[in-house]
Amino acid sequence: MKSYTLKEPINIDGIGLHTGIKTKITLNPAPQYSGIFFKRTDKSVIIPAKWDYVISTKFSTNIASNGVEVKTVEHLLSALAGLHINNCEILIDNIEVPILDGSSNIFVESILKKGIKEQDSEQKILEIIKPVKFSCDYGYAELTPNPSEAEGLNINLESRFDGKYEDQDIKITNLNGNYIEYISRARTFGFYQEIEYLKSQNLIKGGSLDNAIVIKDKKPLNKDGLRYDNELMRHKVLDVVGDLYLSGYPIIGTYKGFKTGHFITNNLLKELFKSKENFKIHKIN
Repeated sequence: MKSYTLKEPINIDGIGLHTGIKTKITLNPAPQYSGIFFKRTDKSVIIPAKWDYVISTKFSTNIASNGVEVKTVEHLLSALAGLHINNCEILIDNIEVPILDGSSNIFVESILKKGIKEQDSEQKILEIIKPVKFSCDYGYAELTPNPSEAEGLNINLESRFDGKYEDQDIKITNLNGNYIEYISRARTFGFYQEIEYLKSQNLIKGGSLDNAIVIKDKKPLNKDGLRYDNELMRHKVLDVVGDLYLSGYPIIGTYKGFKTGHFITNNLLKELFKSKENFKIHKIN
């Protein structure tokens, strides 16, 4: 598979979900072998989009370098992963990536409108060759090699919403090529009874029904309802895709999890990279 970047710069602005701060980002084409990286233009600091630059996973994935942070990177990274873009410079003039409509759809549509550029180099992938797992007191996630008949990245999630919403599972087979249709429009979500707690933690200052699904009495308060019957689970897949892209590579393997979130997925990547026996990095045709 070839490497990909953007054909031309893309400007997007909006408010941050947790900070409520208005931010402008510019997605720029980047040379081959550049990878994906953020540049805080107000601080002149570059932050690689890598798992070992993650400093917080409390309700979002936040990365930092030299004390300079970028919050809530997961939806943008999910869009780039879903479109197979592996070289991109992201200029950002404040601390948090805009939440937009709460999904990755606006990023995806903006990129497709401007166009994607194929580059001369071959894109490397990370193939899982040995199972790895991370567990905590409420859930777990594991990455395992694909069975012989499976291709690409496969994601199997189970969630339990503790009576706040109907429990659901989701199984996505070979996410490569299926991302735009099945995942990109799924919005972030929260529960009405948790709003005051989140506000007390200095979070969701920019949250609204325009950029998040809010569930009360097991139903969405959003007047237009859900975009998919299982939109909550599809958004959990969207987050997993973005958080896994912090590996620095597309992944071939199967991700299975129960009550997963940013904390679990980031710690799973830490487990993965503890040993080179867990994976193989190579090119595919």
